[in-house]
Amino acid sequence: MAKILVKAVAPIPKLDSMQKYLFIGPHPDDIEVGAGGTVAKLCRMGKEVHFLVITDGAYGTNKTEYDKDELIAIRQAETRKSADILGVKSVTFLPYRDGGDYDENAVKYDIMKKILEIKPDAVFCPDPHLKTECHTDHLKTGRAASAAYMFSSISGLAYEKFGLEKHEPKVLSYYYTSEPNTFHKIKKQDLNKQGDAMRSYASQFKVVDGFDQLKYLIIYQQFRAFRSGITHFKGLAEEFRCLTGMRMHCFMEKVK
Repeated sequence: MAKILVKAVAPIPKLDSMQKYLFIGPHPDDIEVGAGGTVAKLCRMGKEVHFLVITDGAYGTNKTEYDKDELIAIRQAETRKSADILGVKSVTFLPYRDGGDYDENAVKYDIMKKILEIKPDAVFCPDPHLKTECHTDHLKTGRAASAAYMFSSISGLAYEKFGLEKHEPKVLSYYYTSEPNTFHKIKKQDLNKQGDAMRSYASQFKVVDGFDQLKYLIIYQQFRAFRSGITHFKGLAEEFRCLTGMRMHCFMEKVK
C-alpha cells in the first residue's frame, strides 16, 4: 500500500522527458564514467545539458613531484573536449582543491547558485549513501548537491543568499549507486559516445604493465549496461537512484 501511495503522490518522472539537465561531478571525468551514456542520449535528443565540476583534480596522478597548475589545466581541457564530443552546452569548474579539505557548506551554496541560475529540471550527482564510498570528494559532492537541491526551493533563502527566485527541479538522480530505482534505456551509439568521451582523459587512463585501464573500464561499463538492460527488458541501460523533493526530507517509507 505504501508503495502505491508514494508513487501516486511523489512519482519519479522519466529521465528523458525533461528539457534541461545539470550533471555534477566531484572531479573531471566522474560524470562521463558514472553517467556518460545518459549524457550522450540526452544530447542526442536535443536536450540542454550542463556540467559542473567541483574539484580541480590536482592529485590525479601517480607522480610525487609535478606542476599542479599544469595538471589542473590539462584536466579542464580534457573535460571541455569530452563535453564537446557529447554535445554538452556548458562546463563550469568550481575552485575547490582535490582531496576534500574544503568547506562542504561553501560547496552547497555554490551548487545552489548554479541551480538557481540554470534552472535545471533534473540534477545528477554521485550517491553520497553508497556504503563502500570512502573518497571525501565524492561524499561531500553528493551531500552538498543533495542539500543544494532542497535549499533551491526555499524562496527566502534563495533571495537572501543570491537575490534570485527559487527553483525546484523535478528530480535528483544519483549515479555511482548500489541502490538503483531507475534503469534508463540507452542505445549502443550512446555507449560508444560515452567511450569516445572518456578517451579524452589521456592524463587519467594509462597502460600500466600492459594493462589498458580505459579499455577494461569501457568493457565493464558495457557489461553493466547490458546486465541492467536485459534484467529490466530495456536492452541497454544505466542505473540511477532517483528522488523527488517529497522523498528527500522526513521520508520514512522503504520504497524505491
